[in-house]
Amino acid sequence: MSGQVKTGNPDALLKRIISEKRQRLRKNVHILFLGLSAEEADPIITLLRGARLAPRGKQVQSADEFSAALSERAWDLILSPQVEGKFTAKEAIQILQRQNRDIPVIQLVPKSTNQSLLQGLKAKMAAVISLDEQELLLIQIRQQLEHLENRRRLKAVEVQQTETEKLCKQLSDLSVLPILYLNSDLHPVYTNQAFADLFGLEDKQNLHGQSLDKFVAMKHREQLITALHSSLDKSIDPVQLELSGRRVDGTNFMASFSIQPARYQHQNCIQVIIEPDSKANEDSFANLDPITRLYDKDYLLNSLEKAVHKALPGGADCNLLYIKFDNYANLLSELGSKGTDIVLADIAELLHAKINRAHICARIGDGIFAVLFHDPNTSKAIKLAELLCKAISQQQIDVTGITIQTTCSIGISTINDNAPHYLEILDQARHAAESISSKEGSGNGAKLYELVHQAELEEDNSAIKLIEDALANDQFHLLFQPIVGLTSANGLGNYEVFLRLSDNESTEGVSPNVFLTTLDHAETSINLDKWVIQNSFTKIAEQLKEQKRNRIYINLTARFFQSPDTLKWLSEQLKQYRIPADLIVFQLSESDLTTALPQAERFALGISKLGCRLCIKHFGISPNSLALRKKLKPTLIKLDGSYIQDLDNLNNADKGFAKMIAELKTAKITTIAPLVEDTKLMGKLWKFGIDYVQGYYLQPPGPEMSYDFFE
Repeated sequence: MSGQVKTGNPDALLKRIISEKRQRLRKNVHILFLGLSAEEADPIITLLRGARLAPRGKQVQSADEFSAALSERAWDLILSPQVEGKFTAKEAIQILQRQNRDIPVIQLVPKSTNQSLLQGLKAKMAAVISLDEQELLLIQIRQQLEHLENRRRLKAVEVQQTETEKLCKQLSDLSVLPILYLNSDLHPVYTNQAFADLFGLEDKQNLHGQSLDKFVAMKHREQLITALHSSLDKSIDPVQLELSGRRVDGTNFMASFSIQPARYQHQNCIQVIIEPDSKANEDSFANLDPITRLYDKDYLLNSLEKAVHKALPGGADCNLLYIKFDNYANLLSELGSKGTDIVLADIAELLHAKINRAHICARIGDGIFAVLFHDPNTSKAIKLAELLCKAISQQQIDVTGITIQTTCSIGISTINDNAPHYLEILDQARHAAESISSKEGSGNGAKLYELVHQAELEEDNSAIKLIEDALANDQFHLLFQPIVGLTSANGLGNYEVFLRLSDNESTEGVSPNVFLTTLDHAETSINLDKWVIQNSFTKIAEQLKEQKRNRIYINLTARFFQSPDTLKWLSEQLKQYRIPADLIVFQLSESDLTTALPQAERFALGISKLGCRLCIKHFGISPNSLALRKKLKPTLIKLDGSYIQDLDNLNNADKGFAKMIAELKTAKITTIAPLVEDTKLMGKLWKFGIDYVQGYYLQPPGPEMSYDFFE
């Protein structure tokens, strides 16, 4: 896709809104307008408000006003023009330096030149920007606010670190386990009383000047010294050694020496914790989930925290996989806790088989697994996640004679030198996993978490405007694809309506499905649906004048059926176009209906009263498909394409597929199979009793309803 964005360019539109984005709350920004009047500051405030910032400003005109304002509160930014003879930004910076205050100053100049930039930077300005360059001003303001926030966070962390070090010393003083800290020369800088008691020292101060290796048996000293030197590298994992300790009276005892990098009195050092008569037993069940034999949540979180710390210096990147079962609640309700435990145990065995033991597999919640993938290559992590998704979906599990299949959504979060808190890493991976099923449809997929920057979020507003412009400028058009009966045609043609965005490089146009599912703007989404409905009704009305009766299937977004005003609008449109309501079928995705069931029931009842029909598409992707069908009572069901694609590959799936079709036929619901690509598949679908088929094998979407159903 090209970099330059132009209004009405579909590539630019898709580039801006194809990825999922989360809405940010407005950020309050406290600004001092130095030497600017209210009239001069207003355009800047308007600019910032349009960028989802909430500026709160104050005008100051003199050094006294400036000093008084500084004492009122903490300010985030200072904006000042380049004005001679008045209180200037340069004088303000001098006051900030005397008071040791950290507030970025942006100087506004009539025209940006190399000379003005050089003078401003020499005077310690954060940036020098021309007021005419509003986009550049906005970018600089955002960057300076981000830098200031990072500096404030760093100071807060430094304070917290000091308090934590004090607390660690207090806890070490009280610990029953011997603890000592060694500096970079491997000399003790702290020992607690428990250390003196264990090794028989009359006074713990007697250790100072001695090396720790004197307190282990001769045969283990070299091993200890090697481990201590290695621990000076903060990227090394904590080391646990089983050594023979030696008391001052010459007696020996076995002990576990836990060695890891730490900080003491604001300097890097090594922490050594000694546990007498301890045995490292990796076969212990203490950190294992009893159902799955995977590690438990505590072990995973502890390992994740260590991985984040290890990655911070650089060179130790890894990835976290968050595995969420798509239908766990349904499994629990159908199989009970014991039956569900069997499913989880079998999936855990699959993870053991697919994942090397060098990586950590854990069960961290109900229906939630996690993998700490100790490989820096994100592409490998994505491939592993996709492999697991496929393997889990194909796994057939026998639970008391019932064959169970399940799917999962896997979110991936990278761990590197810029990683946030380890709990935020887990939350990022969880968010990526949940977005697969909640916003992208059926689940059963993998997704890498990607941080959304504010600049990208801004593009949503531009994208919405581009869509609205496309509607206003008639840049959308409709295509029609036939839905063909396998048993009888009944003298009626059936077509699904597809919306396309006109594109000079494609005769068919760009499908908006890629952005309709993620576009978080209700009014625009509803307007698109209304455009499709009105233009479809126009087409049907023209066909009726030519004595052609075709039934059309119109796809609706979740925003449309959730709106309380759309039913009344639909009623008015049917009257205006004088179209028989039974020629109109509204198609809604099962995932959309599931997430807004009360509104879905209201809408289904409403269109039934109007005489229109309801078709649930992507049927069978959610755990409560059966319950949804019973509640909404659709006339037609369009199966999810995954059933059709897997029909030839999964021979054992025939029984489950046949059972589902039989249940739908018993309920007198018409079934439609999409994505039909060959004659062999059509024969198999006919054998199962499918009523209608649709796909490129029959005919691709076209501008006219021209399929000969009755040849």
